[in-house]
Amino acid sequence: MISPPILSRFRIGGSVAIRHHRHLSSAAGELIQTGIDEGNGVAILVLNRPPANSLSMEMNEEISRSIKYIDENHPKVQSVILASSNPAIFSAGLDVAELIAPDPDRLPQFWKSLQQVYIDLYGSRLATVACLHGHAPAAGCFLAMACDYRVMYAGGTVNGRKHMPKIGLNETQLGIAAPPWMGQLLVRTIGFRKTELALAMGTLFPPHTALEIGLVDEIVPSDTVESSNDDALQALLPDKMKDQMMQQNAVLQQSYIQAARFAKVPPQARVASKMLTRSEHLEDMIAKRQHDTDHFCGFITQEEVQGNLREYV
Repeated sequence: MISPPILSRFRIGGSVAIRHHRHLSSAAGELIQTGIDEGNGVAILVLNRPPANSLSMEMNEEISRSIKYIDENHPKVQSVILASSNPAIFSAGLDVAELIAPDPDRLPQFWKSLQQVYIDLYGSRLATVACLHGHAPAAGCFLAMACDYRVMYAGGTVNGRKHMPKIGLNETQLGIAAPPWMGQLLVRTIGFRKTELALAMGTLFPPHTALEIGLVDEIVPSDTVESSNDDALQALLPDKMKDQMMQQNAVLQQSYIQAARFAKVPPQARVASKMLTRSEHLEDMIAKRQHDTDHFCGFITQEEVQGNLREYV
């Protein structure tokens, strides 16, 4: 059974929108820029916390709010692209400022905000596509894994510099460990033995290796552009983001293609199929949420762990 807190995320409101009608809108908030295309049933959430989209409590809360905004206000939208305004970095992971000498009252709330992102993103009725033009280490990798599909840039240049994005849970390199539920998400994505080694070594995978092991679903060379989607993608992008995001055009185009494919699948069947594999893990998170919070707060405030974090910074 899907517990009530999860089930409420899976309302299927209305049928797929009429294709010739395109309605664009934006959700409030600067940390996340939102574009909505109800006509094609696709939306985009652009992470926009310079310089590296690190996940503070406020950033986590805005991600959850943005997902809920689309879910509750745009029932015709069936798929969402999660992208970054920074072509070099998808998300650098947790904001280290939340972890070093943390406020004891804020720390558990910060961690619960990250858990909520997992519940809202991994358990969303919306089909989610991670557009990975830049690096996605640590919790940036978690954001990507919580999506239904991952499209990664094969490498090239960004702002005139050579750029080869990498992805992985590299927490051990910082002297900390990935939380159990995040590690188990990697197990479900790439398998037990590969995860065991990756977590132990804190491995960051380049695009072709990430594709080979199943950490991403598709890699896109810079010269691969599906120009037939230019108008639809331009209309979808938030106005403030259009110019700066064109460096990511090839990966955005492929992400849009997959999002549009998802949007054409009958939503009741798609969501039911999604929950066959995810409901158990979401229910487990909800049941163990306080225990996980207590464990994290106890671990991160250990003197040795604090020393490792200070050394990293």
